[in-house]
Formats: sequence, C-alpha cells, structure tokens
Amino acid sequence: MSLGWVLALPACLAGAALLEQLTVRGIRAVQLSAAPLSGDHVDSVYYERSAWTPGERDNIVLWLALGTAGGALWASMLFDIRTALLAVPAWLAALGWDLWRWERAAASVKFVSWRRGWRQSARRVPVSRLASVDVHEKPVLGPLSVCSLRLTLDDGKVVKLPRTCSLGGLDRVEDVANFIRLQMQQVEELRRRRANEQRRQVGPRPDAAERELRERLKALRRTRPQATAAHH
Repeated sequence: MSLGWVLALPACLAGAALLEQLTVRGIRAVQLSAAPLSGDHVDSVYYERSAWTPGERDNIVLWLALGTAGGALWASMLFDIRTALLAVPAWLAALGWDLWRWERAAASVKFVSWRRGWRQSARRVPVSRLASVDVHEKPVLGPLSVCSLRLTLDDGKVVKLPRTCSLGGLDRVEDVANFIRLQMQQVEELRRRRANEQRRQVGPRPDAAERELRERLKALRRTRPQATAAHH
C-alpha cells in the first residue's frame, strides 16, 4: 500500500464530514427561515451544539456513522467499488441523526428559545420573566471544555440551555448572553417608565402633616354654614 492510499483515508473521512456538515447547515437554514425558534420573532442571535462538542454521546454516534461512510469510500477505491454502496446509507444515517438530535439556543427581542434534540421540541421563555443569565463553562477533557447558558427565572427556577464546545463556541454563547442582558435592561427601563407615569397620574401621597391640614380645612368649611345660619 503506497503513501498516497494511506493519505487518502483521512481525506475520505474529512470529505464525508465536510459534506454532511454543509448539507445539515443548509437544511437547518431552510427550516429556521420557515419556523424560527422564537416563533413570530426573528432569532437575532443564536448558538448551536457543534459536532465536536466533547462529552456528548450524540456526537459519538455521528462520528461513527461518518467514519463508516468515509472508510467505505476509501475501501471502494482500494479494494472493491461495490463497498461504496455501504458509504451512502452510513452517510445518510449520520445526516439523519445529526438533524434529529440537533440542539440550538436562540434569543429575540421578546423570547429566549431552545431546542433539545432528544425531545424533538422547542421551548421558549419571555425575556420579561428572566432574573439573570450566566455563561457556564466546564472542563471535560484536558484543554477541551464545554460552555452553555443558564437562565434564572423570576420564580428562582434555573434553566440550563444546550451545551457546545468552548473552542469556537464560547464567543457565540457570550454574544447571546450579552444580547439577552440588553433586552432585560430595556424591559426594566420600560417597567420604571410605566411606574413613574402611574405615580404622576395618581399624584404624590400627602404626608401626615399635610393630611392633618386638609382635615382641618374640611372641618372649617363644614362649620361656616352653621355659623352663618346662627347669625341670621
């Protein structure tokens, strides 16, 4: 076996993985353009679980399927062309698994949304219900680590959003967190403005001395008609 055939193996593996990632991104883009996670609102910022996120069992299945597809393609060139028939179903299995187990978190001006692949469902929470948002990073394997967002709701409940690899993903996670914090500030400013408007409409509450003075004035007004009647 020549060096060229040896180098062809990683090339086949990389080609299968690259083609799968490009295909799945195209399908996801079409899917999200038709039905964003945030519903009627556009997903302003987002992050997704990457295919190389460490510690994720779903990614193990994905890479086994891609490895089988790339290995079968390489074997078809080296031994028998008919082994290429194994590459197609293995590659399609990787594509289907990746789409099925896809996880993503997104934020719009009104909602924070996320999708759990194993549940096949999307959930969202209004920004107005958030008390805080934090970026959580956890080491997994040597220098590799995972990061995610953790939302604290106004009732004290903590919601953990999907994880992704910190390498190449931490910046996106922090962008989502900063966007959410900005929306939370705007919600708080709107609440303060509404509270100030309500206070202006009601007027300032009188203090004890002012209330006593008003009561004396009312009593004085009541005694005037009585004094006038007695005079006549």
